[in-house]
Amino acid sequence: MKMRLLIFVAATAIVVLNAQANELSDYDRQIVASCMVLEAGCDGAEGLQAVLNVILNRAEGYLHRMVPETIKYGAFSCMSSVWRTDAPDYSPLIRRAQNEIGAYNKALRLIATMERGLLWDNTYGATHYHATYIRPYWVRDMSYITTIGGHHFYTQRGREYASL
Repeated sequence: MKMRLLIFVAATAIVVLNAQANELSDYDRQIVASCMVLEAGCDGAEGLQAVLNVILNRAEGYLHRMVPETIKYGAFSCMSSVWRTDAPDYSPLIRRAQNEIGAYNKALRLIATMERGLLWDNTYGATHYHATYIRPYWVRDMSYITTIGGHHFYTQRGREYASL
């Protein structure tokens, strides 16, 4: 009986830890929403969703990796004033994004949809994007996927999304 209880407790702990690893904290939600708004707030819900999908694709689908391994890593220029410092403080950027009330609320709704596993990848697996009015050096190593709003979306060559 004690062995069954121990196995049950251990299995439950593993499930709980896994669930926690696939959740965003409230602060991480605010950081992700701010990145979405500051990168594509003028592109409407479709543009916000595209940025969210790129963040998720870069984290390889692991929600708990979205902030530390993509946003804090320095992949998004809107966050550069923060990730270039030794003690990152995202609150000024969060406040700036929250001033765009409509876009910020849309971003939070999209994040909630993603956390429920219901977010469609409108970028077809993109891991990179840039504004349509520039051409960064790194595009030569990428495969173009689509354009959404004011951004072109790409993936690394060899990682193309299988179309249905």
